Amino acid sequence: MAHVMPDLFKIDVKAHAITHARTEMVARGKVVATDEPPERGGTNLFATPLETMLSSFLGCTNVIANYVAGLLKIELRGMEMDICGHFDTRGVFGKADIASPFPVIELRVVLDTDASDEKIAELQRLTGEKCPVSVLLRRAGCEIQESWMRK
Repeated sequence: MAHVMPDLFKIDVKAHAITHARTEMVARGKVVATDEPPERGGTNLFATPLETMLSSFLGCTNVIANYVAGLLKIELRGMEMDICGHFDTRGVFGKADIASPFPVIELRVVLDTDASDEKIAELQRLTGEKCPVSVLLRRAGCEIQESWMRK
Protein backbone atom coordinates (compact mmCIF):
# COMPACT_ATOMS: atom_id res chain seq x y z
CA MET A 1 0.00 0.00 0.00
CA ALA A 2 1.40 3.40 -1.00
CA HIS A 3 1.92 6.07 1.63
CA VAL A 4 -0.21 9.15 0.97
CA MET A 5 1.71 12.39 1.44
CA PRO A 6 -0.02 15.68 2.25
CA ASP A 7 0.38 18.47 -0.30
CA LEU A 8 2.38 20.57 2.15
CA PHE A 9 3.99 19.72 5.46
CA LYS A 10 6.68 21.16 7.69
CA ILE A 11 10.09 19.66 8.31
CA ASP A 12 11.51 20.89 11.61
CA VAL A 13 15.17 20.65 12.57
CA LYS A 14 16.74 22.17 15.70
CA ALA A 15 20.47 22.89 16.02
CA HIS A 16 23.07 23.57 18.69
CA ALA A 17 26.52 24.98 17.94
CA ILE A 18 28.88 22.73 19.92
CA THR A 19 31.90 24.76 18.73
CA HIS A 20 32.49 27.21 15.88
CA ALA A 21 33.09 24.20 13.61
CA ARG A 22 30.77 21.52 14.98
CA THR A 23 26.97 21.58 14.94
CA GLU A 24 24.48 19.01 16.18
CA MET A 25 21.00 19.00 14.71
CA VAL A 26 17.95 17.00 15.78
CA ALA A 27 15.33 16.00 13.22
CA ARG A 28 12.44 13.70 14.26
CA GLY A 29 14.49 12.78 17.34
CA LYS A 30 17.46 11.71 15.20
CA VAL A 31 20.82 13.44 15.70
CA VAL A 32 22.71 14.72 12.68
CA ALA A 33 26.11 16.28 13.23
CA THR A 34 28.51 18.22 11.06
CA ASP A 35 32.12 19.17 11.70
CA GLU A 36 35.13 20.57 9.91
CA PRO A 37 38.60 19.09 9.42
CA PRO A 38 41.42 20.20 11.76
CA GLU A 39 42.81 22.72 9.26
CA ARG A 40 39.53 24.65 9.62
CA GLY A 41 39.42 24.34 13.40
CA GLY A 42 37.27 21.22 13.64
CA THR A 43 37.77 17.77 15.09
CA ASN A 44 37.02 15.87 11.85
CA LEU A 45 34.49 13.64 13.65
CA PHE A 46 31.69 14.17 11.12
CA ALA A 47 31.17 15.17 7.51
CA THR A 48 31.26 18.89 6.74
CA PRO A 49 28.00 20.76 6.08
CA LEU A 50 28.77 20.80 2.35
CA GLU A 51 29.55 17.07 2.29
CA THR A 52 26.26 16.54 4.12
CA MET A 53 24.41 18.63 1.51
CA LEU A 54 25.91 16.56 -1.31
CA SER A 55 25.06 13.39 0.64
CA SER A 56 21.47 14.61 0.90
CA PHE A 57 21.39 14.90 -2.88
CA LEU A 58 22.46 11.25 -3.17
CA GLY A 59 19.93 10.10 -0.58
CA CYS A 60 17.12 12.02 -2.27
CA THR A 61 18.17 10.69 -5.69
CA ASN A 62 17.90 7.14 -4.32
CA VAL A 63 14.41 7.67 -2.88
CA ILE A 64 12.99 9.50 -5.89
CA ALA A 65 14.64 7.22 -8.48
CA ASN A 66 13.11 4.18 -6.82
CA TYR A 67 9.72 5.91 -6.70
CA VAL A 68 9.97 6.88 -10.39
CA ALA A 69 11.21 3.39 -11.31
CA GLY A 70 7.99 2.04 -9.82
CA LEU A 71 5.93 4.43 -11.91
CA LEU A 72 7.84 3.42 -15.05
CA LYS A 73 7.69 -0.30 -14.18
CA ILE A 74 11.49 -0.51 -14.06
CA GLU A 75 12.96 -3.16 -11.78
CA LEU A 76 15.86 -1.69 -9.83
CA ARG A 77 17.82 -4.38 -8.04
CA GLY A 78 20.33 -1.84 -6.76
CA MET A 79 22.00 1.51 -7.25
CA GLU A 80 25.52 2.78 -6.70
CA MET A 81 26.08 6.54 -6.78
CA ASP A 82 28.87 9.01 -6.35
CA ILE A 83 28.99 12.77 -6.48
CA CYS A 84 31.63 15.45 -6.86
CA GLY A 85 30.80 19.07 -6.12
CA HIS A 86 33.08 21.73 -7.57
CA PHE A 87 33.10 24.34 -4.78
CA ASP A 88 33.98 27.92 -5.74
CA THR A 89 35.21 29.49 -2.48
CA ARG A 90 35.59 32.99 -3.94
CA GLY A 91 32.07 33.99 -2.84
CA VAL A 92 32.59 32.81 0.75
CA PHE A 93 35.86 34.72 1.07
CA GLY A 94 34.66 37.86 -0.72
CA LYS A 95 37.04 37.52 -3.65
CA ALA A 96 34.29 37.60 -6.30
CA ASP A 97 30.56 37.92 -6.72
CA ILE A 98 29.72 34.45 -8.01
CA ALA A 99 26.41 33.10 -9.29
CA SER A 100 26.63 29.76 -7.46
CA PRO A 101 29.07 28.34 -4.92
CA PHE A 102 28.73 25.03 -6.80
CA PRO A 103 28.97 25.87 -10.51
CA VAL A 104 29.25 22.17 -11.37
CA ILE A 105 28.11 19.02 -9.58
CA GLU A 106 28.96 15.68 -11.15
CA LEU A 107 26.50 12.86 -10.38
CA ARG A 108 27.18 9.28 -11.43
CA VAL A 109 24.50 6.61 -11.02
CA VAL A 110 25.09 2.93 -11.79
CA LEU A 111 21.91 0.86 -11.88
CA ASP A 112 21.47 -2.86 -11.47
CA THR A 113 18.60 -3.24 -13.94
CA ASP A 114 17.62 -4.76 -17.26
CA ALA A 115 15.86 -1.55 -18.36
CA SER A 116 16.56 -0.21 -21.85
CA ASP A 117 18.71 2.86 -22.44
CA GLU A 118 15.52 4.78 -23.26
CA LYS A 119 13.89 3.82 -19.95
CA ILE A 120 17.06 4.75 -18.04
CA ALA A 121 17.09 8.14 -19.77
CA GLU A 122 13.45 8.69 -18.76
CA LEU A 123 14.24 7.59 -15.20
CA GLN A 124 17.11 10.11 -15.08
CA ARG A 125 14.98 12.95 -16.48
CA LEU A 126 12.01 12.37 -14.19
CA THR A 127 14.19 11.87 -11.12
CA GLY A 128 15.91 15.19 -11.80
CA GLU A 129 12.53 16.91 -12.19
CA LYS A 130 11.03 15.37 -9.03
CA CYS A 131 13.95 15.18 -6.55
CA PRO A 132 13.56 18.22 -4.25
CA VAL A 133 17.31 18.52 -3.66
CA SER A 134 18.02 18.34 -7.39
CA VAL A 135 15.39 21.00 -8.08
CA LEU A 136 16.84 23.33 -5.41
CA LEU A 137 20.40 22.92 -6.68
CA ARG A 138 19.44 23.49 -10.33
CA ARG A 139 17.39 26.58 -9.47
CA ALA A 140 20.35 27.87 -7.43
CA GLY A 141 22.43 27.82 -10.61
CA CYS A 142 24.29 24.52 -10.24
CA GLU A 143 25.02 22.70 -13.46
CA ILE A 144 24.42 19.05 -12.69
CA GLN A 145 26.40 16.81 -15.02
CA GLU A 146 24.77 13.39 -14.83
CA SER A 147 25.85 9.98 -15.98
CA TRP A 148 23.31 7.17 -15.52
CA MET A 149 24.24 3.68 -16.72
CA ARG A 150 23.62 -0.01 -16.24
CA LYS A 151 25.97 -2.05 -14.08
